[in-house]
Amino acid sequence: MKRFAAHLEMNFAASVPFHERWRLTGQFGFTGCEFVWRIHDLADVRALREKHPLQVTCLGGTSGFAVGSGRPVLVWPEDREQLARDVEKAVEYAQAVSCRRLIFVPGNLISGWSLERNRQEAVLSLKYIAPILEQAGITAILEPLNSKVDHKGIYCDTSAEAFRVIEEVGSPNVKVLYDVYHMQIMEGDLVRTISSHYDSIGYYHIAKVSGRTEPIGGEVNFPAVLEAIRSTGYWDYIGLEYKPSISHDHAFTQIKDSFPSYFQGGSEDA
Repeated sequence: MKRFAAHLEMNFAASVPFHERWRLTGQFGFTGCEFVWRIHDLADVRALREKHPLQVTCLGGTSGFAVGSGRPVLVWPEDREQLARDVEKAVEYAQAVSCRRLIFVPGNLISGWSLERNRQEAVLSLKYIAPILEQAGITAILEPLNSKVDHKGIYCDTSAEAFRVIEEVGSPNVKVLYDVYHMQIMEGDLVRTISSHYDSIGYYHIAKVSGRTEPIGGEVNFPAVLEAIRSTGYWDYIGLEYKPSISHDHAFTQIKDSFPSYFQGGSEDA
């Protein structure tokens, strides 16, 4: 089954309470969701899952920057022990909500370091935490981000760099989160990249380019990209990591009308 997962932070206005986002997500036909784990109490989330059964497809907020400091944990060797402790907490949380993926972002390039030094440290950090992930059956998904619009100074801003890191780590539990929005801005060539590297990709995000709004129109041919993903044999969730340009209900309705087969009850051949 083809499925979309709603992003419980990004797809709603801040005025919508977190518990209400769960209800609305199911009401609009979603069966999956994702959110930032560290800002939501585990007991509350477990209660919400009981009331509004949604598959938690992945959890954000595990690494990238130390909370409140901006320090790029993933590429800073002195933070490796802290990273491992944080991953252990995230794994425990993920297991409690039946989630199999944790999102990792790369952090900024360190001043005075070469690209190769940043890569080397990221690889060492991911190798360091790989045994924790493998034992738990959880996959870390490294998300390359665009450095042109949203994340100036970021390390790992292309799919080629992310795939190289994953290859050097060499763990089946460390893969790439391929975000169509970020990669269209940085390099385009979406269909070929997906078709050539699908075995290194563990999850997908989509949003409109430009604006990072609901994935309808813009530069990306979403039907072609989604078909390319499906053609690789990937039938898991695709995350909607966008900020609505209109109310959340109108955005969800437009997406559902455009891609009915990705919602509960939709036709598989639509």
